[in-house]
Amino acid sequence: MNAAPQGSNPAGESGTTTAEEDEAVAAYFFHHATEIAADEGKPFQAIGGIVELLGSDYFPVSPAEEVVAEPEPAPAPEPTAAENAGQSPKALLPKNPPPDATKRVNTVQKINALDVKGRIQLALKGSKEERSILVRDGTKVVALAVLEAPKLSDGEVEKFASQKNVLEAVLRQIPLKRRFMKNYKVVRNLVSNPRTPLDLGLGLMKNLLSQDLKNIANNKEISETIRKLAMKMFQQKEAQANKK
Repeated sequence: MNAAPQGSNPAGESGTTTAEEDEAVAAYFFHHATEIAADEGKPFQAIGGIVELLGSDYFPVSPAEEVVAEPEPAPAPEPTAAENAGQSPKALLPKNPPPDATKRVNTVQKINALDVKGRIQLALKGSKEERSILVRDGTKVVALAVLEAPKLSDGEVEKFASQKNVLEAVLRQIPLKRRFMKNYKVVRNLVSNPRTPLDLGLGLMKNLLSQDLKNIANNKEISETIRKLAMKMFQQKEAQANKK
């Protein structure tokens, strides 16, 4: 069950995996066998689209250059993000892409070649770069596998908690891990994230400090219900502090 699909390499940047990672893969396959079977044929599709995944800097849209010399046909403007949507990641790179752009495109191409089981293995055994892409996989069973990765760091989870381009299921899963909830930044980022489900955000607010409650109350991107409660809790905390 731990064997990678033919043609794939689920190992991280070092090309090797640990026994802990192999056990994590076996356990995940066992506990999610039904979902994996149901999603077997689903390809990788990033929440938010490929342009957002790779970053706008990788897809510059520049106007046609001005003709200074003899009149010549003006070069056609580069395609917009909407026109780019149906093309392969590598085809969309600028002529002289920065090294990190090329690396990320190559990683996306690697992920595109994997089936659901291969992407799950990569989510559990892969590198930080690969996890940052797979957590945005539109296939829930793949995205959630990232949160089970043995090498997943608190810093990565802090970033995931603030992202608007992940499945709601990812944001709901984070608080179910006691280790993540011990990290104040994770809790704060979840409450501050406009994509966090309302019931989840309301439940986590009691853990926030006064200044963060004030910041959330003034954040127009967040639900009005969250903002109103944040202001109420902020005022209560301030009143209690003034009594001391």
